[in-house]
Amino acid sequence: MADNTEASASAPPTEAVAKLFLDDVTGEKVSKTELKRRQKLYKKEEEKKAKEAAAPPKVAKKSNAEADEKDLNPNVCC
Repeated sequence: MADNTEASASAPPTEAVAKLFLDDVTGEKVSKTELKRRQKLYKKEEEKKAKEAAAPPKVAKKSNAEADEKDLNPNVCC
C-alpha cells in the first residue's frame, strides 16, 4: 500500500505544472486566467504610453511675481 501512495503523490505536481503558462514579460508561470488578465493589463499600459507620446508636450507656465506686477494696469477693473 505504501507504494501506491508514493506514486500518486508524485503525479499531481506534474499535472499542476502542465496547466501553467509562461508570462513573457515577467518570466513567471501563471494560470491561464491570470495570463489573460496580465496581457490585458500590458495592452492597456501600451495604449496609454502611445497616447501620451502622441500628445503634444505640455508647456509649463512660469509665474514670476515681478513680471505679473508689471503687467497690472490700475485702470482696468476685474
